[in-house]
Amino acid sequence: MKRLAKSSKKGFTLIEMMLVVAILVILTSIAALNVTDALNAGKANQSVQEEKFNSHLQSQNNYVRTSLLSQTPYFPG
Repeated sequence: MKRLAKSSKKGFTLIEMMLVVAILVILTSIAALNVTDALNAGKANQSVQEEKFNSHLQSQNNYVRTSLLSQTPYFPG
């Protein structure tokens, strides 16, 4: 009776390695697209917030100017 020799082959085949690399490339490309979309949305939101802030500053500046200019100047003497 012949004994079957146990295979002492260790490691991965080329196809298994290519499959793993292909999966990693797909996952990386999906993640890169999501990050790009999030960055673009953040930049758009930042622009809107800066515009609101500048508008608020301008209105405060106008208020201070009108309140100071509407007062009667006081000249002592």
